[in-house]
Amino acid sequence: MFTLGRKMDFSYKTNQMIVLSSVLAAATGWMLTSNVLSGVYIGFGVFLTWALVRELDPNHEYSAFLAAAFSLLNLLYYESVHLLVVVWILLLMRIVNGITGKELTTFDIFSVLGLTIYLSFNNGNSIYLMIVVLAMVFSIKTGEKTREAWVAIAISIGIVAVDRVFTNYLSFNSIDYSNAITLFVNAVLGLSLILFWFLPKDETKDDRGNSVNRFKRVASQILYSATVFLLFVFGGVSLNNLVIYLSAVLGATIYFIGGKILTRTRSN
Repeated sequence: MFTLGRKMDFSYKTNQMIVLSSVLAAATGWMLTSNVLSGVYIGFGVFLTWALVRELDPNHEYSAFLAAAFSLLNLLYYESVHLLVVVWILLLMRIVNGITGKELTTFDIFSVLGLTIYLSFNNGNSIYLMIVVLAMVFSIKTGEKTREAWVAIAISIGIVAVDRVFTNYLSFNSIDYSNAITLFVNAVLGLSLILFWFLPKDETKDDRGNSVNRFKRVASQILYSATVFLLFVFGGVSLNNLVIYLSAVLGATIYFIGGKILTRTRSN
């Protein structure tokens, strides 16, 4: 049974708002690019940015809208959005944080591993397998499906090892560490780690109304930052995907700082 999906209750205005916003973004993207598919990808990119922040900062629903607004930068320049990679990141985070409130299953572990293997071979890059190893380590630390997690780790490392010896099909891309974009990405991801240290002070509820373990929540947030960093450094991430990833961090960060400033102003 697959337990990593989350249902959307359309009786909530915020859920209605993000769907409408995504549709409008898709329509705008279609008009600007003169390509229906590009517009659809941009619209889904807005929705998935919102979804990422609902995992990173589940207690503040409007921080997700701020992040979604930042992701509209993709309307200014569109090349490609790899939606499946964003979905993969969401699933990895849910394996670790347990936000769905359901017990992790064997199918969850191996379906995500299967998706990871597909992404690795489809993109010719083994960094996806290394990231899933990191996710499984966090999962083991939380005590969820430890045997299955160890098997997933062994399979991932085994695939990389066999590839290195026999085919060398999978590789690691590299980047220029001195350019402005690289420095900005590193700064934002460094800032995210500071943010995640403060966010967990508020209690978080899962989809069934139970408290989420603080370690699980922090671990999934750290996993997100590490994943984005590794994909950026070794994965040859597209500029449009990078906008989505950084929008999620900036949305949560700016909303958190703005909320603190507003609270302090009111108290004075």
